[in-house]
Amino acid sequence: MTRLPLTTAILIAFALPSVGIDAAVANGRPRGAPPPSDPIVYATPEYNWQGLYFGASVGYGWGTSSHEYYRNDNHGTATQDLSGGVAGLTVGYNFMMSPGLLVGLEADVGVMDLSAEDKVIFDGHVWKASFGPMWGTMRARAGFLMTPSTLIYGTGGFAFMDVDEVGYGDAAGQTAWNRNFRTGWTLGGGLEQAVSSNMTVKVEYLYMDFGRIEGLSENRETYAFENTASVVRVGANWKF
Repeated sequence: MTRLPLTTAILIAFALPSVGIDAAVANGRPRGAPPPSDPIVYATPEYNWQGLYFGASVGYGWGTSSHEYYRNDNHGTATQDLSGGVAGLTVGYNFMMSPGLLVGLEADVGVMDLSAEDKVIFDGHVWKASFGPMWGTMRARAGFLMTPSTLIYGTGGFAFMDVDEVGYGDAAGQTAWNRNFRTGWTLGGGLEQAVSSNMTVKVEYLYMDFGRIEGLSENRETYAFENTASVVRVGANWKF
């Protein structure tokens, strides 16, 4: 067997490790660095729209209060514009009819303070009107998922609110009242966005119509009131 010279053996011993290091550098790793691990992927939590939820909202409301007093060519007829703040609590349940179609039921109850300055409507007759403090709705909802986390929907159903309207006449017996708990219908729509696995935020518009109520004043003269209201609100819903 041919023996290698001592110097040749020493050179080979030092050259072998350097070959491995140079290969690592050629593969894009710095010398001495561990092999790369798989990249970390951060996934957005998915929102399950199906099920029970609770919510809260705040917003702004406005409405009209129309007063008619059939005396001397309807001299008590006028319209009052009201506005103010609203807030409410919500409970609802969603059903997923398909991956992109949602239907549901929703109810809310809250407080509102819609009012206006007293209005002189004719010959000393004074009209006072306000909506609230209580209001609420019971509605059906139907919507489409534009993305897995974004819902656009329409809604409609039953509405109620407190009404306080008084037309004070300029003589005894001419005062007419509408101080009552009124019911009617509502239509609207909104946009709802999931922001976590159990929370959504929304913006919503509702129009409410409470129809017409007629009666007699103290001196048996006919009067009527008509009421409508609109609400724009923002809110959040939570699933548990």
